[in-house]
Amino acid sequence: MTRMRREKDLKEKGEELAKIAVEWGLGYKQLKTLYKLAKTKPVPFIEVFIKRQMGRNVDGFNSFGQPMLELLSEYADDKSSLQKILMYANMLYQYIERQATMGMKEEIEPIVKQIVEEFGYHGLEISESRGQLEFRVKLARFRGNPAMLASDIEREIREKVPRISKLRFRVWIERV
Repeated sequence: MTRMRREKDLKEKGEELAKIAVEWGLGYKQLKTLYKLAKTKPVPFIEVFIKRQMGRNVDGFNSFGQPMLELLSEYADDKSSLQKILMYANMLYQYIERQATMGMKEEIEPIVKQIVEEFGYHGLEISESRGQLEFRVKLARFRGNPAMLASDIEREIREKVPRISKLRFRVWIERV
């Protein structure tokens, strides 16, 4: 196998690992920690670390841990490849995470508009903060309880947009 082909295979494995991490809610810092461990510690240590996190019920590790343990056993004798896979996974994590939110506004905006039209709808902004999506709904004439309205919007989004229902998000009401 050529060196370039091998590098491409490692990148693809890293990309797949990043997708799994995003899908199962493993945080960016947790993935970065695994990469740092791969650079400094032996493979058995990394395996025990993952099992420990799974045993402690740490968010993301229960689902992500098993694929990661399989990767460790596959690359137990090739630590440099394991390091590269984790490096690529770290580099691509935020891109893949952002990819999941692309096109979301087109799906969510009609739902939000339907609920808040009477309050002078002025737009919807989607941003990300600490691994959680934030939907900011801008209204001109809203005078009620923003928490109740935000809760109604969140419930409707979770019901009507299944791919978003798994994600962590909050709805904020802003007066303009």
